[in-house]
Amino acid sequence: MGLARTIVVFALLSALAASVAAQPPLVLPVPREIDGSPVYGVLAPDAIRAIDDPTFLRGEAAGRQMVEDESVLGVRLGGQTRAYPLGFLTAHEIVNDHFGDIAVAVTW
Repeated sequence: MGLARTIVVFALLSALAASVAAQPPLVLPVPREIDGSPVYGVLAPDAIRAIDDPTFLRGEAAGRQMVEDESVLGVRLGGQTRAYPLGFLTAHEIVNDHFGDIAVAVTW
């Protein structure tokens, strides 16, 4: 998938998300068990908050907070490159970021 298609897909998903966010949340019934095994609720809806307006460190400052072989998800768009540590993405699941005028949802 080319960069232009990727941007279009993100734009369509962003528009869909904005439309869905304007509606009241859908509450689905939660089964008490599946095939005789109990089902436990661990987190309430929206319990894991996204990172909005992330800040980034460069060079030595980043090196002091990361280990040498730490895994990251890298994004390059419009001449900008960013690395999102998988440890942060595992804890927050979504980072809402901007590359210039382009809104991007980074997820793991």
